[in-house]
Amino acid sequence: MMTNKNMLLLVVWNVVLTAALGFALFRGSSGSGAATPTTAPATTEPGVITEMPRDTAALKDAHIAFFFMDSIQSRFELVNESASRVESEGRRLEGNLMGEMKKAKARYAELMGKDHTYSTQAELAADEQELRGLEARIQQSQAESQEQIDRLQMNMLREITERIQGFLETYNRTAGYDYIFSIQDAGQIWVGNKGLDITADVVNGLNADHRARKAAAAPANK
Repeated sequence: MMTNKNMLLLVVWNVVLTAALGFALFRGSSGSGAATPTTAPATTEPGVITEMPRDTAALKDAHIAFFFMDSIQSRFELVNESASRVESEGRRLEGNLMGEMKKAKARYAELMGKDHTYSTQAELAADEQELRGLEARIQQSQAESQEQIDRLQMNMLREITERIQGFLETYNRTAGYDYIFSIQDAGQIWVGNKGLDITADVVNGLNADHRARKAAAAPANK
């Protein structure tokens, strides 16, 4: 159960982070280098054509870089640590659930094996109610375990996303890119200029920041 969920998490992680980190940091232009808006026809409703501004000069002079999200997923230490925590918690919850199911199964067998020849209607009704209660408790435990794992996974995604976004904002104060794209191997963006790849900078910077955070928090955890 938890293993399949973690496999799904990797897919969701790619989709969510790639969407969230199609990072655009647009610098304002001034002076003679300012972009000159041009127009292109756009249809707003059937039969009506309006002129919409399009800033082609800004795109022509844009300072662009990219990084591979697959590398962040495999080499950012926080991702591996967070995935390990989720997996460990998943195993713990699954172990607890299996224990409850074992006890419920034993009680179920005990109730089904009872000789009801001389049982009263009240006793039969009580046994039936207990059987329904056993099933309901197992279902509730399964749902609660899954909700807890889902919550851990979403918190993990949120923290990783915030860390990457925060690093890119800090990094770009010096780098000064107009656009930083997150892409994936075999994705929909084809890379023509490998010299625009800043993956190593992003990975190394994220890990350096993560290690510094861990070191700063270490005394408080002792």
